[in-house]
Formats: sequence, C-alpha cells, structure tokens
Amino acid sequence: MVSRETLRRALAALTVLLSAVLAAGCVSMPTGGPVQSYPVTQGTGAPNQPNVQFQPQPPGDGWNPTQIVQGFLAASASFGDYNQVALQYLTPQERKVWTDPTYSAVIYKSGPNAANPVYPKPGQTAKTAATATVQVTGTIQATLDGSSYSVPSSQAAAASDAPPSFQLVKEPGGQWRISVPPLKMLLTSGSFASDYQLRNLYFFDPTGSYLVPDPIYVPLRAPGDLMNVLVKDLIRQPKDWLYGAATKTALPAGTKIGGITADGATALVNLTGSIAKDGGNVPLLEQVSAQLVWTLSASGQSGSTGAVTSVVVKLNGVAWSPPGSHGNPVQQKQQSQKFAPPTGASSVYYYLDSAGYLRSRQGAGKATQLALIGAKFTQVAVSPDGRYLAALHGTTLYTGLVGGALEKRGDGYQSMSWDANDDLWTAVGQQIFMYRAAPSLRQPGQLTPVLVDVINFNGVEHLTVPYTGLRVAPDGVRVAIIIASDELTFGAISGQDGPAPQIHLSSVQLSPLNAAAFTGLTWYGPDNVITLASGPAAATEYSVSGGNPTSIPVEPGMQTITGSMGNLLIAGLEDGSIVADNSLSGAWMTLGTGVAPTYPG
Repeated sequence: MVSRETLRRALAALTVLLSAVLAAGCVSMPTGGPVQSYPVTQGTGAPNQPNVQFQPQPPGDGWNPTQIVQGFLAASASFGDYNQVALQYLTPQERKVWTDPTYSAVIYKSGPNAANPVYPKPGQTAKTAATATVQVTGTIQATLDGSSYSVPSSQAAAASDAPPSFQLVKEPGGQWRISVPPLKMLLTSGSFASDYQLRNLYFFDPTGSYLVPDPIYVPLRAPGDLMNVLVKDLIRQPKDWLYGAATKTALPAGTKIGGITADGATALVNLTGSIAKDGGNVPLLEQVSAQLVWTLSASGQSGSTGAVTSVVVKLNGVAWSPPGSHGNPVQQKQQSQKFAPPTGASSVYYYLDSAGYLRSRQGAGKATQLALIGAKFTQVAVSPDGRYLAALHGTTLYTGLVGGALEKRGDGYQSMSWDANDDLWTAVGQQIFMYRAAPSLRQPGQLTPVLVDVINFNGVEHLTVPYTGLRVAPDGVRVAIIIASDELTFGAISGQDGPAPQIHLSSVQLSPLNAAAFTGLTWYGPDNVITLASGPAAATEYSVSGGNPTSIPVEPGMQTITGSMGNLLIAGLEDGSIVADNSLSGAWMTLGTGVAPTYPG
C-alpha cells in the first residue's frame, strides 16, 4: 500500500508550528459523524503527554463532491488500518492504483479546505452533473517531496499559488467518488504532529570511522513495518542534505531484507542479496551491525512492552557473531561504541584574561597560563588537539600556533571554528572560507584559504547571503550556520580534502526564540546546538532536526556562550565575568573574570 514511508523533516515555519500543536495536544479531525479516540505513541523529541487521533468516517449516502473531498482528506491523513477508509472515497479503478504517498506531502498552517465544486456546465448541480472538480485551498506551511522541500517564509506562510484539485465522477448508484486525487498527501499541522514521529537514521562519515545521525519523520504505523522502513532507508540512503560525499551507508548495494522480527527487545534482521556474499568481511559486518543497532534502538515492538535495545544480524537466515563475542550474535550499543557519533566532550575550556594571556581551565579548577596574545581580541578558537589558535580583533582574523606568533589574515570576519583535522572554517561577509592545514605544511603562515561553495536545500548553488555565525560539529561532517543574524540552519560538508569543498544546507530554518537576533552559537553533543540571542537576551537549545526548542534562563549582560556535552555551559558577560551552568537550567555560578570563553573546536 505504501510506496515509501519516510517523510523528511518539516522545518522552518513547520517546526515552530509543530511544536505548538504538540504542546497543545492537537489532533486529526474528520469532517463529521461520530468519532472514536485512541492513544498515540509520542515520537522521539515530542512532549511526554497524551495525544489522540480520531477514527475517520467513510463516505455518507448522498454526500456532495465537497463533502467527499473533505472526508477523503481526513481519512488519508490517518495512519494504520484507518487509512484504508480513504479507499472508500475513490472510484473502483482508482482504488487499484492509488498508493498512500506518505513520503510526499503538503503541510498546511490553515486548511486544507475543500472549495465548492465546479461542474462542466453552468447551472449544473450535484444532482444533475456527472463530473466535478474540487480545489483545495489553505495556507501552506511547507511542501515535501521525498528529500526535496519548498518552504515559504519562516516569518509568514504563503497561500498556495496552484491549489491542488480533485476530479470526481458520479457512480451508477448516484454516489460521488474521486477519480483523480492529488499526487501529494494534504495534511493539517495537527495531523502531521499526531501521525508522525521523529527518528534518527545513522550513516557513516566518509572515512567510515563513526556514525552521523540523520533525523527523519516516519508515520506511526505497526512497529514491524517501522523497522522495515528504517532498514530500507539504511540500504538506500535518502537523497537529502547528508546524502553523497558527506555520509555513506555500510550496507552494499543489492542488499535485501529477508525479514525483520522481534524477540523481546532484540530485533532479528535477516539480510540477503549482495551482503550475504560478504559473510567473511568482518569490518563491513561490524559497521552494518552498528548502523542497525543505533538506528533500530528504541523502536517499539508488537507483543512487547519494551523497545529494541539489541540487534541480531542474520545473513541468509544464519546469525552472525562478531569477533570477541564468544559466539553470541546479540549486539547492543555499547558493543558499537567505537562507531558512536562524536560528542566533542571536553572538560577543558579556554579564555583570555584581562592582561591578554590565553588560559585553559578544567571546570572550576585552577587556570593554566598558555601564551600572551594581547587584550584586544574579542573571540578566540582553539583546535580540538590544542595546537592551533584563531582570534578575532573586531572583524580582523589572526591565526597561529598556540604559544607562537599570530599572523593577520584579513578583515570582515564574523565567526570561526576548527574541525578535528585542524582546518579552520570562517564566515566572512557573504562567503565561507576554509583554511586548510595540509599535513606537509604545518606552519600556520602556510594555511591555505579555500572558498567553500554553499548549496541551498532547493539546489541553488553559490548561495551568497550574510553569514554571521558558524560552528563545525564534533563529527566534522555537519555545520551549524547563522544567516543574517536571524536564521539558524545546518549543512553537510563534503569534499573538504579536494579543491572544491561544499556545504549542502538542510531545509531547517529556525528563528530566535523570544528574541530578535542570534549572537552566539555552540554545539552541544551530536544532535543539538545552543544559541545566545539578543533583543531581549535568550539562550535556547535547538535540535538539528528542527524539533522542539528548549529555553535556558540567562544572566543579564551575556555576550558569548560555549558548551560541551556533559560539561559546564559557560558564558561571558559584558562586565568581564565568566559564569557557568552545569544543568542547562539557568543555575549560573561565577567562575571568575575573563573574555571570550570557548571550548575546543
């Protein structure tokens, strides 16, 4: 029935609206008749509160074309067995070919609403006409087509330029039925919030060293069906912003699913096809096992009160046991920790004291004096290995070795961030440059600037907009970017070792929460970033998926913010104080004085 079940992230304006409707407990609404409510499992990232959906109603006797379309909209938005009701609104011919296109949808802020029918001849009515056309109107929040998105302004949604239409015919018995429905699902924000859950697929970085999360929305269907959907996406990676040179799957092309079942909290995944020929390729199967256990963990199972916590990989029905497992094929996350997504966790942070010395400090411990660089700098960045330093004096960039002389690079720089390869990423005006540290050219004076091509989620290349903030993720694959001070988005880095590096932006577009402009940005683990904003001051934790944001209380006068997962959240105040919060709850404590505190990266 379903040709493809993954609905890619709905972002920007949709995300804000989705958060609101989840918090309000919104539901899918049919057009009329008796309703029946039942509980809906909350997806990852959704509030832990009850949510309900209503059972759709089949078409009534004598319903006019508008009622038929409105009823179909409610029925097709339902999940599980209830979307079978949608078939009753279609002609017998259309029932044979219609597939529930859950991968392709239009999300409405208001609507969708079925307009009055249009008949072939003037003066015709539902009783006298044999065919009719019904357009659907409303305010579109986002459109999704596989991994391609078209998102209206995040500040104000726009009405559809080309309203979708339904073609209807009158059956021999006098009942109207739909002969041609739109090719996309038409969903209210409430039905989307109720019927879909947020999940992570896990793919490998280009080197195959560690996993990178790829958030998606999937329909709330039978758990076994969900596992099949997720594994299919691991085999055929969705062509989204992380697809291609940024990430890759370990499952070889031609791999097939021989069946997925649940034994308590263990998912039994039987793989056939090309992968079965690689039964002796232990490194490959270790990667495959890691992708499966990280992706399937927490999937609810039929007949079980728990969720998946382990996976058994089978090749043509024969269980595979990894080295060192003593013949035990059951794999859990802890057995795949070497592939775990990097968190960037560091207990050591850096800052400048009032005399212009660069210092390092572990938590609230004693500071270590590293080098005198001068008191004129307002931002500093230290590479993850502690070797390289970048610093901003206003918008003038300087780079060098920690403890060595700094060299002026140029003016107009707004932000900077090191990756794990000691490459420096910088935002300067409407361009992003990477300063590459070639292995044979370790002197900072020989860092080579390379222009980075930014490609928008809709395929527009050489995107030129004001970049005002930039931070590379701990995995070195993703980057968080602030555009024009008031838009937060994410991108996937590819080709960083070649002559033409690129950043492919996701379609997530997030505005400051209860503030006017972003002024600070830091990664906090593999899935989240924390921002500082002004007008008024606000700190917020955002998900890469665009999921529900979380506010963090701030101290007056905050100017900078830096975080490291599992360690202190640290901020610099305009009076020269450094404060820290160890719980993301706003319980700030003073650590001392200093300027531009920052964790490595």
